[in-house]
Amino acid sequence: MKKLPPAIYVLGAVSFFTDIASEMVYPLLPLFLTGALGASTTVVGLVEGIAEATASLFKVVGGRISDRMAARKPLILLGYGFPALLRPILALAAAPWQVLAYRFLDRVGKGLRTAPRDALIAEAVGQDSYGRAYGFHRAMDSLGATIGPLLAFLLLPLLDFRGVFWVSAIPALLATLVILLFLREKRGPARPLPPLRLSAFSLQYRWFLLVTGVATLGLSSNAFLILRLSDLGLSAAQATLVYTTYNLLYALMAYPLGSLADRVGAKTLVMLGFVTYALVYLGFGLCSAGWQGIVLFLLYALYSAAFEGSSRAYLAQIIPATEKASAIGLYHTLVGLLLLPASALFGALWQHFGSSVAFCTAATLSAIALVLFWLDPTSRHRYTS
Repeated sequence: MKKLPPAIYVLGAVSFFTDIASEMVYPLLPLFLTGALGASTTVVGLVEGIAEATASLFKVVGGRISDRMAARKPLILLGYGFPALLRPILALAAAPWQVLAYRFLDRVGKGLRTAPRDALIAEAVGQDSYGRAYGFHRAMDSLGATIGPLLAFLLLPLLDFRGVFWVSAIPALLATLVILLFLREKRGPARPLPPLRLSAFSLQYRWFLLVTGVATLGLSSNAFLILRLSDLGLSAAQATLVYTTYNLLYALMAYPLGSLADRVGAKTLVMLGFVTYALVYLGFGLCSAGWQGIVLFLLYALYSAAFEGSSRAYLAQIIPATEKASAIGLYHTLVGLLLLPASALFGALWQHFGSSVAFCTAATLSAIALVLFWLDPTSRHRYTS
């Protein structure tokens, strides 16, 4: 098995440091807003809703600009470096609107960098290594997401909210330095692109967008899984520990499952992800004991590790080289925008009909996505990528 090129390790390190910084802050923001700044839960929801919608919309913008420039590094540097410089806004915030400004600008950066970064990963390796490359990147991302909350947990009693926010700037700036010093790319000539039209992409790509759209409508925020653990009798501390273990398992399994995708086909691993998601959510809908919820949450890491990397690998295989970042950005934008109605639907079903109905509905949508993906009319061979 040949080694991955340096760009993959560099981007993995960048995501590792960035996720440490982000996850040091993210779990504390609701408490900071409501406790230190006196914001209502409605304001908390508004801040997070605007933030995630912003990231989703700017993903296609970042991809489009990157394809026009025929360059990835400038957008990657801007997308990671700009948010790193914004930490003082958060650490010095005296009103909820300042936190909103920070989250908005931070998510603009995330939106701008996502598609160029994923495109550069695809361009740095051959098609036979897509799974390993994306799997390694997801592993480093999740490892950072595991370390970040643990650091926040340890530092909070010593430094309080603002002190943790200041410290989070250190890994964010390290990520920026890694890009500046070590990331290399072969930049092509800038070129005009035709207007972005869905019809310009292949039927296979459009079919995958349909499949992903159906599956995304069945996705819910991980907050609902944590809430389900609470319903099953786990304390807040126990639920947090389970979530941390989930992130660690995700990090450990992402690379092996990415390697498996290269051997058996990315499409097979995407299908495994759909199956796992449906079974886990069905289990959450039917289980009645805390230990069952813990087992299911940890199995959910298998879905995340199998689907997140292999779906990116499959996407990289079916999109044109000249508009790679645009296609990836459009995909991420679709997923991001659908997550809002998906979580709203899940929450409404839970509130009016109970958690079992909500989880079983999500499992059904994942099963429908699985069938649609298996029936892909553009694929000659059902079980190859």
